[in-house]
Amino acid sequence: MAYQYQKRVPWTEIFRPRSLYEVIMTSRMRNQILNWWRAWIILWNLFRIWNNEERAKWMDFLKTSQGKEWANKYLRKWKTFFQQEFEKWAGAPSRGETPKSHTLLFQMSGKETSTDLKPTALREIRKWLDKLWGKFLSQTADENVPPAIPPLSPYKPLLLVGPPGTGKTSTAYALAWQEGVMIVEFNASDRRSGSVVREIVKEALKSAGFVIGGDPSKPPRIILLDEVDGLSARDDRGGFAALMRILDEIKLPLIFTANVIHDRKVRALMTRCVTIFFDRPQEYQAKALIKRIVSRMKMDVPDRIVNFLAKYAPDFRTIIEALEVYYYSGVLPEIFHEEMLSLQDAIRYAFGFKGKNLEESISRAQRYLGSVTDVDPWELILWVWENAYSFLDHSKGLFGFYNQLALADYLYKIGARNMNWRIAYRDAMRVLATAMARYGRHAKNVWELRKIKVNKPTIIEELYRMKQLMEGQLEEEGEAEEAEEINVKKLGLRPLLERYARYTHTSRKRARRELRFLIHLARAKPEIVGELFAKLYVPKETISIFTKYAFKSKKERSEIEGRILNAYEETLNKIGPRAEFLKMIPPISEKAEEKKVKEVPEEKKEAKKKPKKKEEEAGKVTLDKFFG
Repeated sequence: MAYQYQKRVPWTEIFRPRSLYEVIMTSRMRNQILNWWRAWIILWNLFRIWNNEERAKWMDFLKTSQGKEWANKYLRKWKTFFQQEFEKWAGAPSRGETPKSHTLLFQMSGKETSTDLKPTALREIRKWLDKLWGKFLSQTADENVPPAIPPLSPYKPLLLVGPPGTGKTSTAYALAWQEGVMIVEFNASDRRSGSVVREIVKEALKSAGFVIGGDPSKPPRIILLDEVDGLSARDDRGGFAALMRILDEIKLPLIFTANVIHDRKVRALMTRCVTIFFDRPQEYQAKALIKRIVSRMKMDVPDRIVNFLAKYAPDFRTIIEALEVYYYSGVLPEIFHEEMLSLQDAIRYAFGFKGKNLEESISRAQRYLGSVTDVDPWELILWVWENAYSFLDHSKGLFGFYNQLALADYLYKIGARNMNWRIAYRDAMRVLATAMARYGRHAKNVWELRKIKVNKPTIIEELYRMKQLMEGQLEEEGEAEEAEEINVKKLGLRPLLERYARYTHTSRKRARRELRFLIHLARAKPEIVGELFAKLYVPKETISIFTKYAFKSKKERSEIEGRILNAYEETLNKIGPRAEFLKMIPPISEKAEEKKVKEVPEEKKEAKKKPKKKEEEAGKVTLDKFFG
């Protein structure tokens, strides 16, 4: 009998929650998610009412000259007004309380508000829309009144932010399964460039599609964009900018997930979304999950292992995977709790979380800072220096902290100069942790700390930006489409820096420093810079990258770039194209080189020299021939 291989289902899939009530989270978080979903249900029914009763009349009105005039004058104002009023009436409050409109429109399930509409809900929704339209018309006081209500604006997306493995993606799927709707996912493994977002994601968000089965009073699907902070600057170029532009056109609920709260894309989305923060599991939450797994799998787990996992496991996924390994092998895998910290969180915790005394606070700060293994102390000192002012207790004095920080920098550099890396790391990190523990402002909880943004050091930002420019990559997402038209992959600023360094007899590093001088000169005398670039034979594409790097204002950039290019063209016409003298000298073939090296008898050498002498003189390149 042939052996049949039976595939084992991972426990992360077996214990994936099938409803929001199976997800381990606080009641406030659950209520906020349900409020967001109910708001979209209300909006979905408003869309249905508008499509059935107002759309045809509005489209006919829009074809007239009066309709076009009214739309140009008031349509944007109406959409903004609708968004604000809908947020007040049906939006999800940040504290998690259920709005009064939800109690009015949705049925009760025990003591809680369900997601099923009452029989009278559509009448109440229509009544609210008519009342809102009348209120808007009273504010405009225009004689030209449309015969129909204009198109409606969408509601906010949902943004779930937190460390990996804390249940963000599972929450989105649990909501979809609970409500019986489809979920369409785009994650970090997919390419999400500007063109993909415009062509695929935009259509998925705008199109209502067909509702096959299910409840027609609820949206037919949810769009999930997973790990939005993982959008790549290279592969996903323009994707985030395109996504932000279409948020005002979506007709279906959209959920974002992100791992890093301080990412600039996440910060931008927080202003446009209902944001919910996920944190590492508390001990009681971890024990609740362990109890659920142990009961279902009928496991016998000692209390010491339960307590160890509850205290040190960094996320729910790690707990499930550790119990799976223990179930099949009887051995608990190693758990690395602090290594899950990001650099930004390590800085926050080292400043804000204190121990019972100073020594314990220093030990804590060292543990947090030591959890970041891919950053050397000097770079860590730069990060702390850049962000310390936001975390310091100013009543203790700023001079003492910065004096200690300078000492840490000095100790590290002295140890590095003597190649004594162990002592350099030990002494610098000890002084740095002491300064952060002593002068940092005490924080009551993690949310207070996470509200403070941790910026990348200016010098690191500048070096990264310069590296991108050297490689021909433009940083501005809004100009990504323009960059695609320019072949900058092999150019960047490298030709300018190399030729300027050769021209001034300096290093390329020094030339990079003198870019500021060239920028100042370009602003004051663009024609001189144009002449210089022509004499250096800098490619036009590199000039375009130089102006984009130097001047942020498009108006100023276009004016200066035009003057530089005019002087560049005039100078090139005077001096002519770059001479390539090497092409005039015939190359020496490899076979000829081998013949020179090869040993030949002296008698044959003498015989060969005489007949070939005239041929060599005829083929020889002389100065007279070179200059014509």
